[in-house]
Order: sequence, then structure tokens, then C-alpha cells
Amino acid sequence: MNNPSSNINTNNLDRTNDDLHWLLLICGHVITEEYDSDEQKTIPEAVMNFSSEQVKYCDLKKCVQIAQHILQHPQLDLTDEIIQGVSPVTQCMVAVLKLSEIERELCSKGRFEYISVQVAVSLTWFIRRLAANYLGFDEQSYKDVSQTLSVLLGKGSEMLEFLTNYFLSKVVTNLQMWASESDVIKETADLFVTLSIKKESSLIIIKNELFWTLANNVISNHMPIQLINEEYKRLLIKGITCSCLNNSSDEYRLHFDRSIFQILNQRLQSIVESIHTLVEQIKLNNTSKLHCTTALQTFYSENVLSQISTLINSYCGLIEGGSRCSSIQITYLFEHSQQTLQYILDLFDFYHNYSDQVQIILELFTLYAEHVLVYLNENHTKLFYTYVLRLLQIFTKCNYGKKTKEINADEDFNGHIYTLLNCLNHLLAKDFIDFSDEPSTNTEINVGNVVLYGLIICLPLIRSDNLLKIPSISLCYYKLVSSLCEQHSECLFRLLDTEQFSIFLSTIKLGLDNYDNEICKMCLETIQSLTLHIIKQPKQYENNEKSKYLEHFLDYLLQEIVTTTTTLSDLFDTLAGTIYTLICAYPNQFYNFLGQMKQQDDNLTSIIDRFVHDIGQKHDYNRKIKISFTVKFETFVTDLRRIMKK
Repeated sequence: MNNPSSNINTNNLDRTNDDLHWLLLICGHVITEEYDSDEQKTIPEAVMNFSSEQVKYCDLKKCVQIAQHILQHPQLDLTDEIIQGVSPVTQCMVAVLKLSEIERELCSKGRFEYISVQVAVSLTWFIRRLAANYLGFDEQSYKDVSQTLSVLLGKGSEMLEFLTNYFLSKVVTNLQMWASESDVIKETADLFVTLSIKKESSLIIIKNELFWTLANNVISNHMPIQLINEEYKRLLIKGITCSCLNNSSDEYRLHFDRSIFQILNQRLQSIVESIHTLVEQIKLNNTSKLHCTTALQTFYSENVLSQISTLINSYCGLIEGGSRCSSIQITYLFEHSQQTLQYILDLFDFYHNYSDQVQIILELFTLYAEHVLVYLNENHTKLFYTYVLRLLQIFTKCNYGKKTKEINADEDFNGHIYTLLNCLNHLLAKDFIDFSDEPSTNTEINVGNVVLYGLIICLPLIRSDNLLKIPSISLCYYKLVSSLCEQHSECLFRLLDTEQFSIFLSTIKLGLDNYDNEICKMCLETIQSLTLHIIKQPKQYENNEKSKYLEHFLDYLLQEIVTTTTTLSDLFDTLAGTIYTLICAYPNQFYNFLGQMKQQDDNLTSIIDRFVHDIGQKHDYNRKIKISFTVKFETFVTDLRRIMKK
């Protein structure tokens, strides 16, 4: 390999690389386990026990030395003599480190013909899983701890810092050499995030100059970072943020503030202020109008649009990284984002016809709603609601009556609606989860008003394009209305006019008629929540038009459960609970329905009379009685169906 003119047997090389790829996958799945991102990652019990048993045959000092030695001398052959006394798990790790060093050396010499992209992907994948499961592992999580693994990779071990810094250098090397290979970069970005999230490795890499060089290159978007997909740049920003804010030292947070946060904010401010200046100059209608109009058009160029996307994605990465930190750090991010969010809303208005930019900005606000809102105090919460309201107002202004001939316009718009509904869902979580130091006691700050305003905006757009036929949007929509009605049913009666309320209920009936059990259950719960609100305010809703619209569901549900076999039968408890709640609100309608059944079939009279006697004449809503009603109603329906089949 040192001889540039050497002939390469391509077939042998391909077979070798294919073998390496599969060996890496096999070893990776044997000595590590896959976990969800939020799960604690541990060494498999079988591997830990095996390693513990092998200690008596191992030379601990040699296990440590060979790992360091192989990185300094990758040409060293792992002969039987060399690896004698080294534990099998360590041998596997050392072999992977050797392969990594060989790959780096070949790249540095330009011998790319020897290197396989597939092997580069699987190698980085293996190192990522190794870092996630083993690096700085907590010995208290295991009954029996392998002394070998403890010395090599445990907290405070002599090899921990050495290997962590090596893995960081692997990240930097991959970004330099594989920037145009998205699969390698994806695994590399995931490896960097893994190192950043784990506290032990995070404290090490942040002291390494390579970390700050990488951070500067990512923020500056220098080559070869420019070649990297936006999604993976966002992951790198997430890792940088997580490392900086997870550290208790103010020094690193200040460094983060100066080197990353301020640079992004200055870049954003410069773009927005330039746009504002040009727009104002055009409004003055002076001699420079033509020049300003031409200058403003440059902000719609592909180059600037790409810069905007990179910038907003960077802020998304900041929030995703901050979400893995303490509540103090998350609050710090919001406090330093207030002007930023206003600028981004200005961009949202300016670029409202550009789907990619609209989507990223909606995603950013969704991330704030999901990860930041639950930590905000009363004043910050109110402030964030104002930002969301402005976002909704801009979205309304720019989408009603909008027509376009773009090929992917429908698909893009569907993505916007889904993301917006998702954002509204996360807003409602504040009612259930509040981690702020000062939980809100101000009833004037009603998230229900904000969410309902968003729903009023989305509803006509959803209905006009039949977006509820799209599974992801329908599930998100019904989840939203179910939660909204459970927590803020009063808002719907107060803020929706009669026509809007009727349209809203038509989507609930659509859900009952056309969707699976999950959505049907949400629709039934929505009806229950609205009916309960009427029960609590009987005089206010007497002869009310909205109440009459809701009353129709009693006939509809009774007809469905009694005379037909529908999917609603699979949700009998929820259905019976909903019917009971409707009966409490509209008892006369219920008895009219039973009377009509008697007239249609005399054979049903005894069953209906017995059921009426069992449930009693008084229908004040009570949870215990609702449970009893469910049992009696099931018996009633069974008897009815038996007779009606004859």
C-alpha cells in the first residue's frame, strides 16, 4: 500500500471490504445493544459477565497498553503473541481501532482506491455504539463489573480521556474526508452527538482544541462543511450546544455565547436589517427605488435562500442540543432568543412563498414549544405565546386564497399544516407539565385561546383540501382537538361562532365515520368533554344553537350502536361513557329515541322498559353511576340485537 504503482486486485479488495463490513456489523450487534435516544445505554449483561470471567486469564496492564500502542503504530500486526493476555472484548475493540487508523492513514496518503465507503459507514457506526454503551460507563448499574472494562473504559479510567479524544478526532477526520458521502456523515454526526450527550465524554471533548475548531468551522460553514446535508449540520450544532451547556463551568458557556450564539444572532440581524432598510427605501419611492428593488431581489437568490436555511437549521440544532441540558440552560437559551425569534418571524413574513424556509421556521417554533415552553416562567410563557400568535397571523395572511403552480406545492403545504398542528399539540402540554421555577397562577394566560386561534386558522385549510384523508395529519388533528376539548372546552363555546362550531363538529363526525379505533376514541372523548361543559352550565346553554348541534350526536351514536355493527362496538366502554354523558345533558332526546324504537317494534317494549327502570329517571352526571350505566347498557344492547335478529 505504500507503493503508489502497486497493482490492485479489485476482486480481492472488494471481498475483503465486504468481509470487514459484515464483521463490523456482527461484532457491533454482539458487544453492544441498540437503544432509543432517551434510554440509558448499558453494556449487555452477557458481555459484562463474560469479560468478568476472563479477567483471571488477562494482563490488565497489557490490555491498556495495546490500545494506546495500536493507535500510535497502526502497522503493528495483531499476532497471537501480541494479543496474548488481552481479553477477547479488548481484542475486538483494538482490532476496530487498528482498522480506523489504517483508514485514516490511507486517506492522508490519498490512497482512496483501497478504501470502501461501506466500511467507513459500518466502522463509524461501530464506534458510535461503542461510545454509547461503554465510554465512561457507570459501574453502579451492574452487579458484577469486569475489571478489564473498568480499567479501560470506566469513569475516571486512564484510557477514557485517550479514547474519547481519539473518537473526536475520528469525527473531524470523517468530516474532512467524507463530506460528500451522506451515509458516512450521518453516522459521524450521530457519533459526535453521542460524545456530546454523555457527560463523561462531553467534559473531555470540550477541553480539546479540535472541538472548538470544529465548532468554528460548522458555524462559519467553511469547506468541507458546506458540502454536508443541512440535517447533519443541525446534528453537529446540537452536539456543540449540548457539550457547551452541559458543562457547569461559566467559561465554556461564555465561549459558547461569543463563538456560536452571538455569531448566529449577528448574521441573522444583518440579513433582517438589510431587508428592512431596502423595503423602507422602496416605500419612499425616491430615485433609489429601482436600485433597492434590484438589491432586494438578491435575497431571493439560491445562495441567500441556502444561507437562510442553514441559519434557521442552526437555531433548530441549538434548541435540540439545549433540550438535553438543565432547566437553567434551557431558560438561558430562551432569554437570549427573544430578539432572535422576532427576527425569524420577520423572515417568515418575507419568505412566506418559499416552502423550505417556511417549513424550517415552523419546525423551529415546534421545537421551542416541545422542549423549551415547559421550563418557562409566567412572563416568558406569555411572551412565547405572543410570538406564536404572530406566527399564526402571518401564516393566515399568506395562505388564505393562495394559488400556486409549483409541482410539489400540495405536498409542501401538507407538511406545513402537519408541523403547525404538531406545534399546537406541544403548546397544550404546558397545562400538564410545568418545570418552571414559578408555575403560572395567572388565569389570564390561557393557552387554550392561542391553540384555538391556531385551530380556527387550520380548519378551513384542512377542510378545503381534504387534508384529513392524510393519516399523519388526521391523527395529529384529532389528538389536538381531543386534548383541547378536555382542557379548554369553554374556549370552543366562547370563541367559535355558530358556523365554525358546526364545521368543527362535522370533522368529529367524519372521524367517527371513516377512521380507525384510535381516532374514533379521540372523537368520542371530544364529544364527552364538550357535553360535560354543557352539563356544568345548564342554564347558559339552554336553547343554545351550539348545544343543539352537539345534541345530534346522541341520536347518531344510539343509532350506530343499537341498529348496526360498527367499529365503534370495539370501543364500547368509551362509547357507553359518551352516550351516558349525552343522556345527562339531553334526557328528553334519549327518551324520545326509545319511544320511537317501541313504536317500530312492540317486541322491544319489555327490554326498553326494563332498561329505563334499571338506569332510573334521574340523570345527574356522576362517575360511579357512569360505570354502572356501562354494564347495564351493554346488557340492553345485547338483548336488543338478539331480538332484532329474529
